[in-house]
Amino acid sequence: MALDLWGYLILIVGFLALFGLIEFTLLLFGNRVARQQSKRFKLRFSQIMDYLPATEKSWIKSGAYAQSPVLDAYLKQYSRLEKLYLLIGQTGKKTTVAQVLAYMIGGVFAGLLMGALLKLGMLALITGLIGGYLPVAVLRHWVTARTRKIEEQLPDALDMLAQSLRAGHAFSGAFRTVGLQSPEPIASEFRITSDEITFGSSVRDGVLGLAQRVQLMDMRYFVLTVLIQLDTGGSLSNLLQDLSKLMRDRQKLRRTIRVLSAEGRVSAWILSLLPLGFGLLMTVMSPGYLSYFWTDPMGILLVKVMAGLFITGVLWMRSVTSIKV
Repeated sequence: MALDLWGYLILIVGFLALFGLIEFTLLLFGNRVARQQSKRFKLRFSQIMDYLPATEKSWIKSGAYAQSPVLDAYLKQYSRLEKLYLLIGQTGKKTTVAQVLAYMIGGVFAGLLMGALLKLGMLALITGLIGGYLPVAVLRHWVTARTRKIEEQLPDALDMLAQSLRAGHAFSGAFRTVGLQSPEPIASEFRITSDEITFGSSVRDGVLGLAQRVQLMDMRYFVLTVLIQLDTGGSLSNLLQDLSKLMRDRQKLRRTIRVLSAEGRVSAWILSLLPLGFGLLMTVMSPGYLSYFWTDPMGILLVKVMAGLFITGVLWMRSVTSIKV
């Protein structure tokens, strides 16, 4: 009876492996054209941005890094903390660089303590690094979630901005209207831009600051549209309405691609979880069968090699199933 069970299990595993191999091959060769087009677009966009003067690339002024003036002045001596400051600004959360650094230091000590309690030896350094990176990972997660909401709200905001301009409002006033009548989080971004323009910044600096705070391709399209209109003239309201229609079409296409690529993403999940599930099943059914891999030096080496290949395969499948529009 046990032999029949193992035979059926081997057949199922073989079928899943063959199915995953076929799906992986199709996705690998099917997405090559899309990846090439994406590379050409990124190259073209970088060339356009290179034409801007160097003064316009400093899109945001550094605010307070800490509540204490002494600590704020000390932290601003390190230019590398500017990236962390910009990352915090993109989350929309009321926190400071000093607080995030404190969380990172606490995470390092917590990771080292956990490694010491688990008696990991030198591997405790890895747990310490992971603990120190966790606050940054949380910030990046908040930025991603907030950016997705802004991406969904941006076409409606541009339509409202175009209608306000047609009604005779000034540019800062149109931004203020969008900031007051739109939902969060895009409303706060437009209000900040309106305040910057109202209190002395130029329209060019205001929209460039908006592009810096919201790292989104659609927002860059909007900023480039405003910059081109400032240099060449024309009806900005008509340009904004055409741009909002283009953004809606891109969002519709992105949803369609997500539906069509669902099968490939499910296959990637199956291939990623299959080795772990099979190893767990073998450990439960025959605990001594896999003991070779953590008792023998050669087995430990094989585990390291398999872990490296496993991580490489997961990253490869992720890049294949990820299609950017």
